[in-house]
Amino acid sequence: MEEKTYYSVANLKENGLENKDITYIPLEKIVLDPGMEFAGRQFCHEILKTKKVKTLRDGLETNLYKWDKVSKDFIEKKEMDPVKLCRFKKTDYYTVIDGRHRCMLSFYHGYSHIGANLFV
Repeated sequence: MEEKTYYSVANLKENGLENKDITYIPLEKIVLDPGMEFAGRQFCHEILKTKKVKTLRDGLETNLYKWDKVSKDFIEKKEMDPVKLCRFKKTDYYTVIDGRHRCMLSFYHGYSHIGANLFV
C-alpha cells in the first residue's frame, strides 16, 4: 500500500479561523480544468501521464498566475490551507473550487494526496 504524502495543512487559515474537517484525497482523483492541464504540461507532464489524471475538455482556460508564490511556499515547507473540492457529477472524482496551484504543485513535488475540505 502506498504511503500517503502531502503538504502540511495549517491549523489556522490565513484569516485566523480553524481548519476543520480535512479529508486527504488521492491526487489522481482530481479532475484538471484547462488552466491546470496547461500548467501540468509545462511543469509536471510525465507525472500526470503516469497517474492517468483526468481533465475537463469543455471548460474555459484560466491561467495560474500565483505559481511562483505558491511554489516558494512548497519549497520552504510552509503550512498551507487545505484545498476546496466538489465531487464531479456522480463519480469518485473531484473538481477544484479553491487551491488549483496547491493541487498542481502537489503533483509537481510528487505528493500522493492533498488535504481538502469537501463540498457537496
